[in-house]
Amino acid sequence: MPGENKRIDYIDFMNIYACFSVICMHCSGSVFEYGMTENRLFLLCLFVQMIAHPAIPVFFMITGTTLLEYRKKYDTKTFFRKRVMRTVFPFVFWTFFYLLRPVWMDGAPFPNIRQFITALSNNEGTGIFWFFYVLFAVYLCMPVFSLIADKKNMKLVEYICILSFLAVAVYPVLTRFLLPVYSDIIPPFVTGYTGYVFLGWLILRKEFSKKFRVCVYAAGILGAVLFFFGTWYLSAQAGYTDDFFMQYTSLACYPMSAAVMLFGKQIDWSRIYSRIPAEVVSKTASAGLGIYVIHLFFITVAEKNIWLKTHPTYFTLIMPFVVYGVSLGSVLLLRKIPGVRRIVP
Repeated sequence: MPGENKRIDYIDFMNIYACFSVICMHCSGSVFEYGMTENRLFLLCLFVQMIAHPAIPVFFMITGTTLLEYRKKYDTKTFFRKRVMRTVFPFVFWTFFYLLRPVWMDGAPFPNIRQFITALSNNEGTGIFWFFYVLFAVYLCMPVFSLIADKKNMKLVEYICILSFLAVAVYPVLTRFLLPVYSDIIPPFVTGYTGYVFLGWLILRKEFSKKFRVCVYAAGILGAVLFFFGTWYLSAQAGYTDDFFMQYTSLACYPMSAAVMLFGKQIDWSRIYSRIPAEVVSKTASAGLGIYVIHLFFITVAEKNIWLKTHPTYFTLIMPFVVYGVSLGSVLLLRKIPGVRRIVP
């Protein structure tokens, strides 16, 4: 495996990074309590968020990297069947799980039929499942997107990525800080996370010069600076956490995410594989979506610990490692139970 398929090498490690980073973000929620928490804790959480924030864009880039060329492996009917098995079934089960969690943990009333329905239709099971709705939208576009993702269309893909960056990252800065621009000028097909999906594929298929990579890394560093100090400044001005630069498609986060993914591709992972068996890396990476759906439960349990409540710094710095380890172990164990794998992706 090492050295034979560079895509597998860096995609696996990017998956692990993104999964762990999501847990880091969910353990540093004090970043959204500017003015209600100590400034040192706010800045610590903001720093953690800065390091971890490319996680969600990386997930969408991985989606583009692994699925835009699905037609080379199977037809569209098979593609949708596989997506349903891997994502829809777990989404439904864990949405209901989180909807019912307050019932058996906090003594809350049992939900009525309408609440079960809106839990699925309106993301009322748990807020972090917004990711699934965006992912489903991307999947629905894949039969069209896959026709574009071809080496002969490299310039077109580059155009889509540039246009998306201008639409979702530059345009909001322009309208907030410089002058209003009518929103209907934004091309609808490059809004949301479309650019990340194609950017992941572009990074996979195109070889970039050293000079270009250095420019991307420099832009990523500047993005990180803007993320940290821009959020700090805007929050100080507003008196509450202003998350403008914390948006996953912001002018700060976009170059950070591109730099992380490109850097991941360029690393020589064979050195790590010489110390860690490839099977261990592959198994850990494959548990990513399962960890995503289950980790919030363990965070919720940890939050009920009085000692952790009074030591939020330890919670921010230590709990991500604990939650990731427990979640990974739980996913690998649950997968061994017959029939359970369908709800533990």
